[in-house]
Amino acid sequence: MKMFDKLKSTSTTSLKFPTAAPIDRYGPIMHEPILTPPNAYHPVEHPPLSNEQKKKVDRLKSDIESTMLPTTDPYYPSERGFITENTVKRYLRARKWDYEQAKIMLEGTLAWRREYRPDQLSPSYIKPEAETGKMYFNGFDKCGRPIWIMRPRLQNSKDIERQIKHIVYSLERGIRLMPQNVENIAIIIDFKEASSAHNPSISTCKKFLEILGNHYPERLGVAFVVHSPWFFLATFKVISPFMDAVTKNKIKFVIDGREDKETRNLSNEQVHIEDYVDLNQLECDFGGHFNYIYELEPYWSSLLNKTGNPYKVINY
Repeated sequence: MKMFDKLKSTSTTSLKFPTAAPIDRYGPIMHEPILTPPNAYHPVEHPPLSNEQKKKVDRLKSDIESTMLPTTDPYYPSERGFITENTVKRYLRARKWDYEQAKIMLEGTLAWRREYRPDQLSPSYIKPEAETGKMYFNGFDKCGRPIWIMRPRLQNSKDIERQIKHIVYSLERGIRLMPQNVENIAIIIDFKEASSAHNPSISTCKKFLEILGNHYPERLGVAFVVHSPWFFLATFKVISPFMDAVTKNKIKFVIDGREDKETRNLSNEQVHIEDYVDLNQLECDFGGHFNYIYELEPYWSSLLNKTGNPYKVINY
């Protein structure tokens, strides 16, 4: 994926694939990811809307619906599923209830979706990007958010266009994993064994933030940075001014039991990940009790079974 396109060698034979020492007390090693939410979770609740906010939601939804594709267009079912009251609320919240700004933003996303068809990206086209396990879903946090795991050291591709589409494909699949009343995802970025060669450039970080911010507003619930090396912290300090305050505050640096002088100097919160994720939903690599090692075929099959093969039309 484009975020992590700095790997010097892209040969999969030179990559160190995800492995973990078996932890017998947590049962056998599993290769089937957790893609079904737990029975008990606590979604983040938004405060009730004021009368003025309700009027803005109704007005924006009506205005956008007036510009929809004709019902005869092949992409109409997808667009109809996207333009919902919840979608409108997310765009208004993202623009702090500024009607005109939210309208411009949503119109831009509609134009982008019609051209890009993000929900219809071909799994067979994307699959080579998933070979090493550099990016996949596994588990849910205590708020019911699907956990999107990223491992920069496992970059395996030079195809920049497909890298970007892999990010978009993953966002769309993550939305389809969300249980009832859950609107966003949790991300774990694991820098274990990463070197400065894997560090995303400032331009690629900005591109990721652009996609997430412009076309998937309010979809990031929390992001955990694990095993953060000095070179990522340096990059973070440079790109953080490009983030809005709400997004920046969602990024948490995970404390791994050692004093980290570098992260102490950041304004972002330092956390224990188990306060956010039940241990039975968290891989052993991150201190949890789920004894999981990524393998492409069982993961890919499970993901498509849950999120549609080749795709599934949903209400957003």
